[in-house]
Amino acid sequence: MQMSDGERLIAIMLAEVMQELKIDRELDPKLVKTLVMDKDEWALRRVYPGIFDSEEPSDEVVKETGDILWMFSIIESSVGRLSGAAADEAKGWHYKQWRGFDGNNDPHYGVARTMIETLGEFSDSRKGVNLNSHTQSTLPRYRRMYEKFHAYVQASEASPLSVDALRDLCA
Repeated sequence: MQMSDGERLIAIMLAEVMQELKIDRELDPKLVKTLVMDKDEWALRRVYPGIFDSEEPSDEVVKETGDILWMFSIIESSVGRLSGAAADEAKGWHYKQWRGFDGNNDPHYGVARTMIETLGEFSDSRKGVNLNSHTQSTLPRYRRMYEKFHAYVQASEASPLSVDALRDLCA
């Protein structure tokens, strides 16, 4: 990314305004100002990769993100209905709750963020949940889970999921 002199001036001025007004956002105005003044725009892309993505996510990524969030809505609702020994067992299941997508390496993160925070989809079960898993291992796991989950949906056994199905998916 290369900034024109005018873009550089605007970015510096906006960073100074954010600093003066003590606006607390995801962007660090002091860092942005320093990088722009030092002509290190490459570092802006490195620090804020989600802002500078040049391609929008594919339809496949959008669909898969929605499918995974829907699956976890069903899983979390089904786990919430458990009682007694089954509820106690569920406490030990690692994947009984959605843990986000990797914010640095996975385009699903940005799609999920837009679906949840901007569009209000899946937001009832996502309030207060960190959307960034900080690991690339979640997506492959979610894909394996969804493959099994889809079989339960096709068999009309997903609303709610049985204890055996939950154990199969989450343990």
